[in-house]
Amino acid sequence: MKKWFLLLIIFLVGYIAYKDLTVGTLPVSSKPLAVQERTSIPAYKMVKIKAGDTLLSIAEREQQGPIPVSIETLIRDFERLNPEAKANALQIGKTYKIPIYEK
Repeated sequence: MKKWFLLLIIFLVGYIAYKDLTVGTLPVSSKPLAVQERTSIPAYKMVKIKAGDTLLSIAEREQQGPIPVSIETLIRDFERLNPEAKANALQIGKTYKIPIYEK
């Protein structure tokens, strides 16, 4: 009797494992998750570059504190506002549009 019971348990565990691996037991979401990309261009301020300025230092100075977005977002928005410029190659004496964010 113990052998039959053990055989039944092994069969049941095997069936459950097979069913879980082939069909699965977790429900599948019907809608794919989408990350909503910000497409609007932020407000900006025209700033003339001085010696020692970096994009981050200018943005923090204009925000009067730390910026409320990631550095990657700041760079992307800067390069969107200034398509001819690179964020890591600002030229002294040139005027750029610096994004301004709401806190």
